[in-house]
Formats: sequence, structure tokens, C-alpha cells
Amino acid sequence: MFVAAVVETKRRNVAHLKPTLGIEKGKDVISPMSGYWLVIQMVVTGISEGFAVIGIVEFFYEQFPKNMKSFAGSFFYCGFAMSSYLSSILISIVHRTTNEGLARNWLAQDLNKGKLDYFYYLCMGLEVLNLIYYLMVAKWYKYKGSGDETIDVPLEDMPTTYKHVV
Repeated sequence: MFVAAVVETKRRNVAHLKPTLGIEKGKDVISPMSGYWLVIQMVVTGISEGFAVIGIVEFFYEQFPKNMKSFAGSFFYCGFAMSSYLSSILISIVHRTTNEGLARNWLAQDLNKGKLDYFYYLCMGLEVLNLIYYLMVAKWYKYKGSGDETIDVPLEDMPTTYKHVV
């Protein structure tokens, strides 16, 4: 998000300083900046998501009980769905709050009039808070196989009677 915010700030500044296509400066300006600048943030996002997805799937399949492996996979995709809903809610909140009063709309139709970079910085801040929360939870998490958990026994293998050993 930081890379996206920096690139967006640069793109908007270039659009306002160097108008193209004979359009009047400051009005409906098309940025002369190359679209290849988006490649940087897309590569960073792709690499981070690739590592995250592999880690999440590995974690789910190792830490869920054997009889819940398929649930682990569906839980993974439910997480994607939930994050999509939450991002839609975040966009609605930002659009509603920045559209009122004298504040400029961060998510305006005209990207040159909006402040999309502020939205990227907001997302970055939320990701930092999420990282802090993750580190706190990871510190207290007990991994399966660390000796702190109970043994998983299928119901059909459970003994029906117990003998007292003297």
C-alpha cells in the first residue's frame, strides 16, 4: 500500500504539472506518466499474496484436525469473501465521510481531483494494526504437535469402557 500511495502521489503531481493532449492545465488532465509504474505495486502485491496464500493453506492443513481438512479449504475462501465485504464497507465509509463538508472526496470519479493516495495510506495503517494484532495472537498460539493439545481420536476408535489400572 505504501508503494501504491507513493506512485499515486507522483502520478497526480505529474498530471497537474504536465498536462497532455492539449487539455487545459488543471482540468480533466490525462497524466503523461507511463502505466508501467503500476507494475511495481502489482509485483509487490503479487509476491506478498503468493507467500501469504501458501502460508495460510499450509497452516490450515497442518493445524486443523484430519477430519476437518475440507473445512480448512472452505474456511480459506470464506476469509476471502469476508475481506471483500469488509473492503466494500471501508470504501463506502471513506466515500461517505470524505464527501461531506469542505473535505475533498478521496475516491472521486476524477482521479486527479481525488486523494486516492490518502486511501492507500489508510489501508496501510489498517494493515499495520492487523500486523500488530497478528503478532500478539501468534505469540500465544500453541501449535499442534507442541505437546499442549489433546490427542485427536476418531469417534469409532474411542473405547466404550474404561478399565481401572491398579
